[in-house]
Amino acid sequence: MAKTPAQSPAAPNAKPAEKKNSRTKLVIRVQDGDSDLARALPFGLGHPFRVLSLRSAGGRQTRLQRAVRKIYPFIQKLEGAALGAEGALIGNLPFEQALKNDKAIERAIKVFEVAWQLDLIAILTPQNKKIGAGKRAVPAGACGLTVAQAELVYLDRAIRLIFASNKEALARLPSEARSIDALPRLRILAGMNGLALGEVRVRLGNRFGAILTEQTSQDWLNALTHVKAFQVRALGETFGPAVSEILDWDPLFLLAFAQSFSVPEQIRDLGLELRLVRTPEALREVASWDIRDVTDKINEELNKRGRPNTKDRQHETDISVFRTMLGADFPTLMKQPAATIRSFGNLLRNIREMTPGPARTEIIEHLKTFCNRYLDYMTADALTALDISTEIEPDAHAGPTIPEIVGIMNGIWGKPGLGRVFFEQHLQRKDGVAALRGLVDEYREMVRRGSIQRKQDIATIIISSTVLDRSINRYISA
Repeated sequence: MAKTPAQSPAAPNAKPAEKKNSRTKLVIRVQDGDSDLARALPFGLGHPFRVLSLRSAGGRQTRLQRAVRKIYPFIQKLEGAALGAEGALIGNLPFEQALKNDKAIERAIKVFEVAWQLDLIAILTPQNKKIGAGKRAVPAGACGLTVAQAELVYLDRAIRLIFASNKEALARLPSEARSIDALPRLRILAGMNGLALGEVRVRLGNRFGAILTEQTSQDWLNALTHVKAFQVRALGETFGPAVSEILDWDPLFLLAFAQSFSVPEQIRDLGLELRLVRTPEALREVASWDIRDVTDKINEELNKRGRPNTKDRQHETDISVFRTMLGADFPTLMKQPAATIRSFGNLLRNIREMTPGPARTEIIEHLKTFCNRYLDYMTADALTALDISTEIEPDAHAGPTIPEIVGIMNGIWGKPGLGRVFFEQHLQRKDGVAALRGLVDEYREMVRRGSIQRKQDIATIIISSTVLDRSINRYISA
């Protein structure tokens, strides 16, 4: 009688049979994408229906929807366990309603990702092998789509919901927008004009994606939604590739830019000196300088030469006038605080209204002298102390005019014991500013009393006498 062969003893270091992963709570198999009919058919008769449904994009989408319906209740529970009832977004939201809510879709994708990475959910291939967490390019048996493709289906749905009332802007979104992390910023951009968004995309080029990441603050994005298409276009024409500098602008500066400039000529005329403007308030003041519609005048000239009318409205700006007037000193003015730019804008308006002639030329020359020699020394407080009159023919009670201010500055510069030291040191402090204000007040009082005439050489009076020394005496040779 044959003996039963003895079994070989197990190797002492042999590993025990691998147990089923106890962490997995939900498994998505091939049949989870099948229709109810295909599941009901016996003996594998539903297989042809499965193969057919996997061949078309529409069939794969339908199968995905069925698989997600199975996943959804599980991620609802996970969300509730992690965030509690108060933090839950999809907890009590039926599946059909969740599909109509972009924030619910975002939350569901994020919870799924966590569950999949932790192996709480297992996705099987057509061969019933588990797709390892992070292997986003392996097709799932249930729908024939990869995890990455499946998430994009719902991301696209969320994006369409976000831009439901702004389809023009939706059409201008780049591929970088198809990201779960971009959704919060896309909700902000959805409030932006579509043409403006398109211009931003074109001008920023490869840098556009930065506005959809945490590199860009939400305050900056909120400001961007106020920007108009013509502003971005004019900025791009002026800055060229360097237009991406706007990504580094302070949100309040960007908002001032968006809210203040009303015609493209302002931006073009300001040019690269826009970089020199230091505060949102100063930028608003520059933009408040006068603008004149010269379309009719231009069309008249065009018609005289037998040419058709211009397509767009044309404007002349005081920014251009001041740039021409000041020449190389224009950048110095653009660095000044808002109050100074406001005063100069008012002064320019008055100068522009003067009849061309010697008086007008004299004021312009004095203005250029002031900007060239002294403006860089002026703090905001010092300029306030000057109390510059923007009137061309001020009365006895008005502050000093630009020619008089230049006279006062020349007098201080040429005064023995004052000069450059006063401008570089004392005028940068409160006591020096107070001294300047005192000198100006003394001068105004003497003009009011008639002791000094406005047409007199104020520089010579300061340099060669002690008439106006009371406020500045302590700094002479200090």
